[in-house]
Amino acid sequence: MPIEEDILIFDLDGTLFDSAPQIITCFKKAIKKNNIEIQKEISELIIGPPIKDTLEILIQSKDHDKIDLIINDFIELYDHKYCYETKLYDDVKETLEKLYKKKKMILITNKRLSPTSKMLKNADILKFFDNYFSVDQNDPTIKNKTLLISNTIKSLGIKSDSAMYIGDTNGDHVASKKNNIKFAYASWGYGKCDDHPDYYLDNITELI
Repeated sequence: MPIEEDILIFDLDGTLFDSAPQIITCFKKAIKKNNIEIQKEISELIIGPPIKDTLEILIQSKDHDKIDLIINDFIELYDHKYCYETKLYDDVKETLEKLYKKKKMILITNKRLSPTSKMLKNADILKFFDNYFSVDQNDPTIKNKTLLISNTIKSLGIKSDSAMYIGDTNGDHVASKKNNIKFAYASWGYGKCDDHPDYYLDNITELI
């Protein structure tokens, strides 16, 4: 089925980048440094939510007062080393280059702005995006992906019927539906889609 929408909004982790190996390594190192036992396996299934949300699931409630310490250690590791080691999925760069000639492209992610910028520049794909935005839990207008998509659509004057979000999780699907935009499920990512997406992608090249 041809993609008719003129504006493509992309997720980052699990959609463009195979981020799991580096994120998992940083979580393990930061948690170990603070001598904390985890209550859930650290696997690619944790990829997607903001760091704090993930840690509240991973560690026991008695250690939640150490979450800020773990976050600081995670950021130190990830932003200065591991984000630069993160690789694009196959065919991503070539696909974005072709889409860039025909579509307006935006990136909206739960990942913090600093590593997002570094990864886009390091992979040489920043030039393909008109804008990129990150969730900020300290800003009530963009504290989750649903609000950030809404804010972006309104601020850029985007009509909902002209836009589509491409992501790899059920949360991405929900955020899209709440904003009345179509959703393309990136099946190669880390999450799942419980409902029927508008598009089911086996490979990113299907967007061309």
